[in-house]
Amino acid sequence: MLLTGVNVGELECILPDELKNGALASEHELVLPYADALAAIAIATNHQIAILGVDAFEVRRDGLRTIHLGDASRHIHFTGDWRAYVENLNAGAEHWLKDHRLGENNGYILTSASESELAAAKARIDNS
Repeated sequence: MLLTGVNVGELECILPDELKNGALASEHELVLPYADALAAIAIATNHQIAILGVDAFEVRRDGLRTIHLGDASRHIHFTGDWRAYVENLNAGAEHWLKDHRLGENNGYILTSASESELAAAKARIDNS
């Protein structure tokens, strides 16, 4: 599936087509149904991609309405061990998602970064 208009990071590249096809493309991100968001977190964990945050939305005719924002990366900081960082963040993201299970007309956006994506973002900030 071609993800037109979607920011394609490492997670979006490795998600199976059935998850991508079930997602709603909103501006530059994928809005995943609950079960697919849980599956995406598991895939991210298996590929050492950190879930930095989870946003929950109500899908409406006129767009998305933000319901909840979960940002574990505010509380869990990278201390040099990428594997531990991913495990802690992604366990937090999964727990947050399970605590914020919403109905069928809702979806979730996962903000993610691989170790190389996070390093590149940090380098851009440091060089600006």
